[in-house]
Amino acid sequence: MNESMHGAALIDRVIERVRREGWPTSEAPDITDPVPLAPEVIDRLRLPGGRPLPPSLRRWLAYDSSWLANVGWYEDPLEPVFGDQGLGATAEWMYGSGGVMPGAFADFEKLLPAVCLPLVGGCDSRRLLYLGAPDSTGEYPVLVTDIDDLPYVAVMYPGLDVYLADLAEILDLDFDTYTSLAEHPEYGPRMREHAENTELGADGLEIQDLDWLD
Repeated sequence: MNESMHGAALIDRVIERVRREGWPTSEAPDITDPVPLAPEVIDRLRLPGGRPLPPSLRRWLAYDSSWLANVGWYEDPLEPVFGDQGLGATAEWMYGSGGVMPGAFADFEKLLPAVCLPLVGGCDSRRLLYLGAPDSTGEYPVLVTDIDDLPYVAVMYPGLDVYLADLAEILDLDFDTYTSLAEHPEYGPRMREHAENTELGADGLEIQDLDWLD
């Protein structure tokens, strides 16, 4: 494993890019006045359920806490308290409460009961951090939800580290499908861990697949 392409080391590359040039996409706002958290603040932070922060998040918060507050993870960037909503409520927040499709993601909570934190990206599709089981690097998967046809959920990134690196365009990633990173030579092993841990499989699941699982 190339350690520079995972976890805190990869986030260091993201921070360098954002400091130097800002975000290359309008989906993520420029961070003109970063709000860094002190090491002692980061040390006492815990995810819902008391779990420690993944390495990527610890490193990012040491640079800036304001952006994730703007995304909707917490209210106070100086004293973060992470949200505790499940997939259904998080999907409604991301898509808006109108219509049947966003509400249908609550049905996935039978399979995916852990807390979700919203991220930017997509239109009919959205991204979120799923705080289920971490992979062998201590990172949690970034899931994609889609309402273009039937409600669909899959593992899209193996962690916040790779998601932010893709958002900052410091990695050359090819997404023929949402789950293309399952075949990536560097990220494939982590993707497969999450596919097994979440029971979403390598290709993700549509809502009618939940009946088959039952």
